[in-house]
Amino acid sequence: MPAGSDVVIVEVALPAQQAMLFQALLGGESGLAVMRCSDPQGQCQQLWTTASQLTSLYEWLDTLPGPLKPVVLCERLWQDQQHG
Repeated sequence: MPAGSDVVIVEVALPAQQAMLFQALLGGESGLAVMRCSDPQGQCQQLWTTASQLTSLYEWLDTLPGPLKPVVLCERLWQDQQHG
């Protein structure tokens, strides 16, 4: 498992009705990122990836058609609450 500082969380806005298809497409990308929902309305998603895969994630996002292309809201390093 990567160290906490190697994990990057990219928060994106994606309409809730597109989330299931987006997640299915992401799942076909062999471990590129894991998607988590971060708000009750399902509008904001978190894409968890490694620092070494971050460029590949952004390249993949750029290939998505308009309705499935999320808006990137922010990017941050994950901090382990127990160690930092």
